[in-house]
Amino acid sequence: MPDLKRPLPVFDAQGRPLRLKPKITYKLRVKNGYILALTSNQHQTRLPNLVHLSDRQSHAQ
Repeated sequence: MPDLKRPLPVFDAQGRPLRLKPKITYKLRVKNGYILALTSNQHQTRLPNLVHLSDRQSHAQ
């Protein structure tokens, strides 16, 4: 059972952190510890494990 005490981060199709906007339809895909949010004109591409990358960036700041 995953630990759901903190919310899962959301990323866009290019792997950048994303804040969801109202009145935009997203297709959400739950990946290994994060959510990939795709708009109607986007498709999933091969991305590295974004959770580890975002953890490293937050620790570096």
